[in-house]
Amino acid sequence: MRRIILAMAIVVAMPHVGHADDAALPPPQIIKRKAGGTIVHAPAVPRPPAARPASLPKATPPALRSSPGRAASPGPSADALQTHLRGTSIATPDPSGRARPAALQPAPSQRDIERTVDGYLGDARSLIAPASVGGGSGYDDGFLIRGGGFSLRTNIILQTRFEAFEWNDAAPSPGGDRSGFSLPRAVVRFSGDAPPYFKYLVELDFGGEGGPLAWDNLQGCIGCTNPNLGPDSHTHGFDELKEAWIEYNHSKALNARLGLIRTPTTRQLMVRPEFQQFVDISLASAWVGLGMSGYSDRNRDYGLMLHGVACANDQVAWAFTATNGDGGDAVRNVIDVRSSDNLAYAARVNWAFLEPIGFQEGALRQQTNRTYGEIGAWAYYYADRLDRPHTTEGDYLRAGVDLALGYGPWSFTGAISFTDDQDVGGTNDDSSTAWLAQVGFHFPQGPLEIAARWSGYDTEGDLTGDGTAQEFGVAINYYLNGHGNKLQLDASYIDTDSGGFLILDPYAAYPAFLGSGDSGWLLRLQWQMGL
Repeated sequence: MRRIILAMAIVVAMPHVGHADDAALPPPQIIKRKAGGTIVHAPAVPRPPAARPASLPKATPPALRSSPGRAASPGPSADALQTHLRGTSIATPDPSGRARPAALQPAPSQRDIERTVDGYLGDARSLIAPASVGGGSGYDDGFLIRGGGFSLRTNIILQTRFEAFEWNDAAPSPGGDRSGFSLPRAVVRFSGDAPPYFKYLVELDFGGEGGPLAWDNLQGCIGCTNPNLGPDSHTHGFDELKEAWIEYNHSKALNARLGLIRTPTTRQLMVRPEFQQFVDISLASAWVGLGMSGYSDRNRDYGLMLHGVACANDQVAWAFTATNGDGGDAVRNVIDVRSSDNLAYAARVNWAFLEPIGFQEGALRQQTNRTYGEIGAWAYYYADRLDRPHTTEGDYLRAGVDLALGYGPWSFTGAISFTDDQDVGGTNDDSSTAWLAQVGFHFPQGPLEIAARWSGYDTEGDLTGDGTAQEFGVAINYYLNGHGNKLQLDASYIDTDSGGFLILDPYAAYPAFLGSGDSGWLLRLQWQMGL
């Protein structure tokens, strides 16, 4: 195509002695341009009659027309171009100031002709593929590439830490004090839009969270001897793939998401890790998450999510999921003999009764003298069964309410959650209550924020026994550039009573010593970079 047009341009552009009536302007076109975000169809340029050259419109060839993102070249006048295209040479001044005879007018160079052809083809491409108009790249909450209704946003989150745990007992069950440097999260996230109504997300985590070793340490945990998967014995989603889904946006009130998704749960687990006020989640949130499918640092599972917003000002948000119940295991259920034949269900409703906060912690984005408030309720149920034979492995119920408040530099997050497990392993019943209270203060007009929290859980039942575990923590945040670049330091005192025990959370660095009455100090220093 390009060679044909190039040859035609060479013939047309050469000076002619005669055949003036045979020369013609380029064919009429419809050029699509963006004006204020709207595609405008410029009217076609009429072809002038060949017998009346003086009445030809003063049109500009396609190569000199302005294109999106490109300024128009002034070039020679329209009269000069028309006369030249019709075979009459234009006398041009030489360096001495005298007019150059028409006979000495040079023919266009090969480079000039190619530039003209390239410009013409550029306009032709806009006619063939108008979706390419309006593209661009830059940074907007991530590295963004956009064009023709498609977009790709790339985010990178790095969390580098120094962390240490010191036991108060002389001979704790894990043995000695432990400390060192780590990289719990090295996340690469791809997300974007696809026309006309679709979104997508892929999230990978290459951090050293310690998942495989954590799984080895959990082999003696509740229900881990079950031959099937489920909340107590799945692989806990420690693969590099954390989330991956496609979403159809029908309307604000109803959207459908399918793939490896995050399931609704307590508020702190709905907050992305980069927006946390402490270095990591509370002991209470870790306890709630561990009892649901697909817990690593958040609960994820393969399945379907329906979600949307309602009311005049989008004050009510809701989400419902139906998932495998087996967690983020990479083996597909259809070929996995360990999988259950039942689905897990979860739902959450969130009401912004004051100014909305969103799923983030702290007061970094709040404005002075404005009051914020949201309340949420959620529930989760999974009837864990092993098919062939149809054996009951446990009925798991989780539910809770949470509250987020803010006023100027102040922030508060509170939650209470309940668990009720029946027929675990066929015969055992267990229940628990978990709580969280977290308050923060962001010094106005400055980068410094302080926070404190109290969280824990009580257990009662055949497998868990009767006991309590709780933590008391303080944190200092220094925002170099918001959540995109911040330093965090927190310290927590963790204690269990005579019947209590702790759980293992490799992201939060809870070490899971199972001895009753143990206690210790957890210290975490983290530098986060989020792009």
